[in-house]
Amino acid sequence: MGKERNLATEQDIISACIDNDSRAQKILFENYAPKMLGVCARYCSNMEDAKDALHEGFIKVFKRIENFKGTSTLETWMTRLMINTAIDHFKKSTKYLHFEEAEKVHEYGNDDTSYILTLEDEDEVKLSDLYKIIAQLPDGYRMVFNLYAIEGYSHNDIAKELNISTGTSKSQLARARKMLKKLVKEQLNIG
Repeated sequence: MGKERNLATEQDIISACIDNDSRAQKILFENYAPKMLGVCARYCSNMEDAKDALHEGFIKVFKRIENFKGTSTLETWMTRLMINTAIDHFKKSTKYLHFEEAEKVHEYGNDDTSYILTLEDEDEVKLSDLYKIIAQLPDGYRMVFNLYAIEGYSHNDIAKELNISTGTSKSQLARARKMLKKLVKEQLNIG
């Protein structure tokens, strides 16, 4: 049996994964699966779907890892793959993803994108509580909110990714914010 590879650094692990080293793949999976499951869960309707998307995502990671150029961190590269995989998985698992059209966008807010969710200054919301509340949003609202507020996508990018208009993306975000603010106040007794 040959000498075992040194897998001390992330670059060692990446190189070994490129060579289909199952030990390196296991290390990569164990290091990133919990965080990537959280990413997938933000875009899937339930935890089983999120786990399926995670599995599909890691298959893509291992198939495409030789394309990782290092222009971003490995985590950022993997997160992008997981988001795309989770969205694709979600699209396949739902017959019809409902997005309310962008009519009367001005009724739901302007294009001021300087806030995500504004509460009173003295109100504190734990991130874990906020994620649980975000998960309660209708699918279209949740998708757009996550892509915009958490992942930092532009409305144009969201529109392309979800095959909707830019106006619909803006409308969904405004409606998501409004509903999220209401849910936070109700469920966390704020305001």
